[in-house]
Amino acid sequence: MRLKDKVAIITGGSRGIGFATADKFLKEGASVVLAASSQESADVAVDKLKEKYPNAIVAGISPNLASMESVRKAFKEATEKYGCV
Repeated sequence: MRLKDKVAIITGGSRGIGFATADKFLKEGASVVLAASSQESADVAVDKLKEKYPNAIVAGISPNLASMESVRKAFKEATEKYGCV
């Protein structure tokens, strides 16, 4: 549990390398916020990870990563909810 009490936002977290990274971070005790291109894909990924790690803190968001304002808002919301990123 090397990442206990750490929070990570992972872009592309609903599939591929991003999903694998989220899985590894959760395994190591981190709380994870998945950023995906759609809320639906984020929710599917979150459900899969919660099934594997039922006690983990994992959430999904879908900010527009092409918009700096959207990215700032996502980080602000994650920071308010989890205390740090």
